[in-house]
Amino acid sequence: MSSEHGLHVMLSYHWDNKELVSKVYKVLKSRGIPVWMDIHGGISFNLFQSMADGVENAAVVCCFMTQQYQNSRNCEKELLYAERRRVSIIPCRLTRGWEPSTWLGLVTAGLVWIDFRETTDANVDVKIDKLIDQIRIVAGKQMSCFLPETPSIAQLPAINTTTSSNALYPILPVSIDVPKPNTSDVHNLVRASSIDSTKRSNTLTSRQHQSVDHTTLVQPTPPPVPPRPDKSLLRDRLLQMDEKKNLNETECCSDEKKENSVPLSGGKPDICEVSIQNQANARSIPDVLDVSPTIVADEKRRTGTVIDYSKFRRPPRIIGDDNDEISLSCPSGVAVSKTGLIYVADQQNQCVKVIPLLGSRKQILSRPFNRPKGVHVDELGRVLVTEHNRLLILDNELNLLKAIGDHGSKPGEFNVPWGVTTDSSSNIYVCDQMNNRIQKLDADGRFLLEWGYEGEHTGQFYYPHFISVSGNRVAVSDQLNHRIQVFDCFGNYHYKLGESGSEPGQFNCPFGVCIDGNGHIVVADHDNNRVQFFDAYGDVELVLDRESNPLFDFQGVHGLALTHDGGLLITDYKRNGKHRLFIFA
Repeated sequence: MSSEHGLHVMLSYHWDNKELVSKVYKVLKSRGIPVWMDIHGGISFNLFQSMADGVENAAVVCCFMTQQYQNSRNCEKELLYAERRRVSIIPCRLTRGWEPSTWLGLVTAGLVWIDFRETTDANVDVKIDKLIDQIRIVAGKQMSCFLPETPSIAQLPAINTTTSSNALYPILPVSIDVPKPNTSDVHNLVRASSIDSTKRSNTLTSRQHQSVDHTTLVQPTPPPVPPRPDKSLLRDRLLQMDEKKNLNETECCSDEKKENSVPLSGGKPDICEVSIQNQANARSIPDVLDVSPTIVADEKRRTGTVIDYSKFRRPPRIIGDDNDEISLSCPSGVAVSKTGLIYVADQQNQCVKVIPLLGSRKQILSRPFNRPKGVHVDELGRVLVTEHNRLLILDNELNLLKAIGDHGSKPGEFNVPWGVTTDSSSNIYVCDQMNNRIQKLDADGRFLLEWGYEGEHTGQFYYPHFISVSGNRVAVSDQLNHRIQVFDCFGNYHYKLGESGSEPGQFNCPFGVCIDGNGHIVVADHDNNRVQFFDAYGDVELVLDRESNPLFDFQGVHGLALTHDGGLLITDYKRNGKHRLFIFA
């Protein structure tokens, strides 16, 4: 996003250094310099478009270099995109005794770098001042905040030589001779910051990095790293919780009971329980009949729902299309209750909408939230919503019962949480997207365990997006690794589906995912504009796209949810296209 003051300064960094970079952000902001940082309003509902906007509207990119930054695929794409667009780059070093290499060494070869190594509260302001000076040299002509106001001579007011309205760059009297900087020095600095990448590669071995700050500082003691939870202890805790359940409460967890050799059991959390009777009496939300009588007859739980492929031979009901009474704008997560109510996270309208699965085409309820992303209805009738770096537990009328988490990377904290789901014991699973991990909480929102970190190997993630649980299987859409990973409920890796591509069985940024009671998996293949169904062996069972039926003219499939009779809900939108909800019921 461009600033009203012109182009901005973009801060590119690895998450481990967010505190230092946030301090840089606040200082630049306080001095009237337009600045972009992802966690300070830079990321909107579309992550990749926001990152592209950050680069495309940047006069300069300040990259805070560490080994973790160099290893990050996200940071690599961001900086290479800036170089490809010929955006000026200012490297900032954060680690002593380490030199950038591979792609990062090539991009920053010969550039003037700012020394942020061994930064303390006593010297951070000095280092930021040096960064501002370099920004002024490299990109000052592109940014209006560095350009002095030049009113016409006829309107030129008298200049007070003792005070100035511009505290950062005071306006000097016309009669005073302003000393000019050394032209050759400035020329060399600007020339160094705009060296073509091909020239850098030819002279990489002979160039020496220039340091702006040569001060020798004392290495501060790093804060202690909080220990990771002991998975065996967490497993014991979960098993102890399960022992409180009744053995006859559910059928679909029989596999899990055999594996753990413990009966699953009964007590419910002491908060947030919403009885079906209370839901029917709450205000005026109608209690819609169950979609299929077989649900009542079989007494199956949500996790035992099986996909009914016959429903995809009929045309879907489409909500939010042209001339529809319900308007959607960037619908993301979607869920359905046992009473037949659909909950849609309507991102751009910043609300959650409640729509009947059958019957009326009018929405029943709409409540405002801060760019809601994921939504799920659990076994207790509670509605779970992920929004601005927290998880909300709501009743069926979307009244707040409990808010969980804050912005961060510690256990129980979130950085752009997205997909959310629960298991048969109402334990909560959240895709903590920018932290590249899955967090598991108990029914009250207390942290149990986490798994995953940024990477492309098994058990690692590159933006986990949506998540689904059935029995002891947990399916996660690993967005930028273009695959689905399946784990057990303790985070142990089982297998994966797909790879990058557009052939059947391949994905291009998978978003929504559902797994049914038979182990069949449904995937919203976002950039391929299709929905793929896989059987329990990983073979493609069905593909919904424009080629199979002109009615399936998806433009960007997003969220998925299984109905209780084996149907499917699909949210679909394109930024400048249609924003719709497809209902196969």
